[in-house]
Amino acid sequence: MRAFFLIAAVLCCLGASPAMAQKNPFAGLTGELRIVGSDVGLVAFREAADKIMADNPGISVQFALTGSGAGIRRIRQRQADICLYDRDPALISTAGAPLVSVAYGVDPVAVVVNPVNTVGALSAEQLKQVFSARVRFWNDLGGGDYPVMPIYIEASETEGKPDTKPGNVSVSSQPAMRFTLARNKETIGCISLRDLDASLKPVGVDGVSPEMQAFKEGRYRVYSLMYAVTEQTPSRLAKAFLDYMGGPEGQDLLTKTGYLPLADKPSWESVLPVGNPDKLAGGS
Repeated sequence: MRAFFLIAAVLCCLGASPAMAQKNPFAGLTGELRIVGSDVGLVAFREAADKIMADNPGISVQFALTGSGAGIRRIRQRQADICLYDRDPALISTAGAPLVSVAYGVDPVAVVVNPVNTVGALSAEQLKQVFSARVRFWNDLGGGDYPVMPIYIEASETEGKPDTKPGNVSVSSQPAMRFTLARNKETIGCISLRDLDASLKPVGVDGVSPEMQAFKEGRYRVYSLMYAVTEQTPSRLAKAFLDYMGGPEGQDLLTKTGYLPLADKPSWESVLPVGNPDKLAGGS
């Protein structure tokens, strides 16, 4: 007991508490960590990387925005260590070496259309019908006389061969989705709520506009989980980084960058399975 108080006294003299003097999880680790995949969660991972590299000069973290599907392929080819994956892990092929997916945060999602589209609200049932190809024209939803073109984020590990329904649009990332939405009045898609701005028109769901407070209160119910995918046995550096993102500092970074920590995962399911719309009942 006397020894404990002596250590505490020394820590206080150094301006640190025993809790603050925890072991650095990156101590003794060096090398390059390669992170690929989606832009969802990327800003939080970048901020974490900046802090980790500043505290640990022997560690280098490199990023490449490849899209989720192509990122998985790089993991398989051992060209990357961590893939940021914003799709349903069930879409990851079981062929080849087994991979591991770990949920690390919550991404509240806004349903959006081109600004010229006159439709500003849909029911959850209408939304499901749109993404399961049961409604094909906007005039059936109170809009103009032109086709409905849902946009998916591709999940295929082979670029250019998206796993989506025929007739729908596939893109590799949220920036590509934003570009497509802004230039095609027929389109409808989903982007992270944190990325919603005046260039796109938000669509209310069941009479509720896509806003963070409404999401936290359980009134706006569209979201996806954010995953990190690695080899079944990741490198020590990759594991340490993911442990950091799952810990208090990493989860705080998610909140500061517009996402939500995993502890805030709702008890209810999203009204639209954003990570895999083909799961909708009635889809073929």
